[in-house]
Amino acid sequence: MHIAFWGTRGSIAKAGPSTLRYGGNTSCVEIRSDGGTLIVLDCGTGAHGLGQALLARSGGAPTVGQILISHTHWDHIQGLPFFAPLFVPGSSWHIYGPRGVGQSLSTTLAGQMEYAYFPVALEQLAGVVDYHDLVEGTFEVGDVRITTEYLNHPALTLGYRLQVDGATVVYASDHEPYDVATANGGNLASSRKDQAHARFFEGADLVIHDAQYLAHEYPGRVGWGHSPVEYVVSAAHASGARRLALFHHDPGRTDDELDAVVELARAQGTALGYRGEIFAAAEGLELELRGEATSPSAATRAATSAPAFDELDRAVLIAVHGPEISDLLDEAATAEGLTVWRAADSAEALEIARTRHPSIILVEEDDDVHELTRQIRALDPPYGPEVGVVAVTRTSAGPHGDDAQSITDWLIWPSSSSYVRTKLHAWLVRRACRWQPAPTPPDEERRLRSLHGLKILDTPPEARFDHLVELARVALDTPVALVSLVDSGRQWFKAHAGIDVQETPRDLAICSHAILTDDVFQVPDALEDDRFADNPLVAGDPRVRFYAGVPLKLRDGSRVGTLCVIDYRPRLLDEAKLNELQRLGALVTEELERP
Repeated sequence: MHIAFWGTRGSIAKAGPSTLRYGGNTSCVEIRSDGGTLIVLDCGTGAHGLGQALLARSGGAPTVGQILISHTHWDHIQGLPFFAPLFVPGSSWHIYGPRGVGQSLSTTLAGQMEYAYFPVALEQLAGVVDYHDLVEGTFEVGDVRITTEYLNHPALTLGYRLQVDGATVVYASDHEPYDVATANGGNLASSRKDQAHARFFEGADLVIHDAQYLAHEYPGRVGWGHSPVEYVVSAAHASGARRLALFHHDPGRTDDELDAVVELARAQGTALGYRGEIFAAAEGLELELRGEATSPSAATRAATSAPAFDELDRAVLIAVHGPEISDLLDEAATAEGLTVWRAADSAEALEIARTRHPSIILVEEDDDVHELTRQIRALDPPYGPEVGVVAVTRTSAGPHGDDAQSITDWLIWPSSSSYVRTKLHAWLVRRACRWQPAPTPPDEERRLRSLHGLKILDTPPEARFDHLVELARVALDTPVALVSLVDSGRQWFKAHAGIDVQETPRDLAICSHAILTDDVFQVPDALEDDRFADNPLVAGDPRVRFYAGVPLKLRDGSRVGTLCVIDYRPRLLDEAKLNELQRLGALVTEELERP
């Protein structure tokens, strides 16, 4: 995999003698696979130089490539009207970017090329240009597998994880800490959202990450959507990334000042015990990444799938008492085209939730917030995790213990209207996609220690487990039975009967939901369940319709996985079969803990 940096500056281009070494053009990175697939990450002003280089390489002949836009702020799209390959007849380019709730990507990009701003309209491009709206998920371009994830920025922004030629590159431009307490490079363990962000680039060969600020500069820039260097180094250390490229440099930072930033970052990395290489991305820098050939991981939700917005009730319930906060939430929701219901107290909030079923519920952190959210979740029909229940807090503490199960996310106050709009937008898109990865268990750290302590992950098949899954398959009259162990980013199958599979990403795993309870977790018809209808294992092969899983609970209380059964038709286990599944699950747990 070949990587070239064409623009590394953030916010605004900054040409001049003080930016000669690291460059003054805004975000643009070229990726080219050994197989010839060309991908451009963002189209800031650096895209002009890249476009000229591409035409020079081709001798002016038509070109073929893909452009991945992280978001549509100007410093990431200003180079698009000056990207010469788009004006060559016969060229074929695909442009990808985050899907909006109202406007399409092509409409948004066309805005900067309207007559008042630019003399050439978007539809006048001579090359063939196709536009693709993206949500969180995975898609493939040529031989490159690309995974997307929403970043924390005051515009709907995607990070990209690219895998090809046995190597992995992650591009995360325009992101800031979810929890301000992690901004100075402290332990990410205090923030589940920041831990999840680090997992997005777990084990990457190269991470290209927004690092616009220093920790002492960040307090005056909270909510602007950019990361302190110290936070980025801490996240790279937590992820085990092999190389870290500091990116999206502050336009006010000189080359000499960036040298000092790199030295500070390396010193912090050494103090943390980070063994990876740290450097600042510079225009003209080229890298070659090589790795051992690996099999592609199982598919996740298709990032190009269209969310079911037409089926969604675009309504938000605001159960926040302070007028300063509730008025801004109302303003942001209204600007996003959402119907707004406001509740004066918990009783009214519960009644609105029961009768009107909003897609997003905003509650205020106070003494009864967890009781209120538990009551909302327990309504009939129930509010599953696919419905966003978001707590507004003036602290950065976030949820703890069992309370984490009822709250989808936390909105730290104060927040700007644009930031709230972005969060509402992301929650709505996730809701419309009808596939919700399970929340992280409150005891995740202890649970993973217990799982890894068993020393059973990635071990060869064993007759004792194979026998038990075959018993479960026959006793419960299902075509498939598995022993699933839920690791940090995957579910790995110690035993499987009726299907040939070794592991899947954790976000796809229905077992990730099953380990949140002590009871058998049943999904009678996954296509009719908003948590799973768009899950690729349901919508595509192997087309799961029915699932039942009993958690494997160790003596220390950790639920490390499940014994589960699957069918390709809707059904429901009766009491006798539920008891049998629990009995067999206890035997699996006994074998797991056997010396």
